[in-house]
Amino acid sequence: MEIIKWAATNNYDAVVFPLSEKLSVNNAHIKLAKRYDLIIEAGGHELSLLLPRRLFTFNKELFRMEQGKRKKQHHFCTANPETTAIIAEHARNLFTRSMAAVTVPRIYHLLPDEGGEDIWCACPACRAFTPAEQNIIAVNTVADELNRLDPDARLSFKDLGTEPEKAGVPPRGNMFIFPASTNIP
Repeated sequence: MEIIKWAATNNYDAVVFPLSEKLSVNNAHIKLAKRYDLIIEAGGHELSLLLPRRLFTFNKELFRMEQGKRKKQHHFCTANPETTAIIAEHARNLFTRSMAAVTVPRIYHLLPDEGGEDIWCACPACRAFTPAEQNIIAVNTVADELNRLDPDARLSFKDLGTEPEKAGVPPRGNMFIFPASTNIP
């Protein structure tokens, strides 16, 4: 709660809550932020949470490949349609659960694992895409779900070094590049 008071007294206009938290209008932190008239956004370095790690044991093909072996840590296989279906479903659930708490217009942030931004899948199908393009493929999947739920909502993504307009995979219209000078834990 102290961070919310600090943000309000230091002229910040928004706070970002992790999507992994159960965001609801009854949450004491949300109530306090609204009392201070702060804009409430949600997200962070949580892209990997959209594919539950518990699936790894019996569904390794959903996860990223590195040197011929599937890896549980960091991200997933973006070329696998089953993976994108699962991340879309989990995104839909997270967005639906948080919509009442996030202020309008709704802003979400979905960033790759901190420290693992460039660690993406190297399976034969994914090798056709750069890490930046794989990131955009994943976030596009999520952006489509967000658009279905709230066409006015926006989703930030991290630019991984390839200018999105020059990448082979363009970002959706409801997406914007996460400002490099901003820090979300």
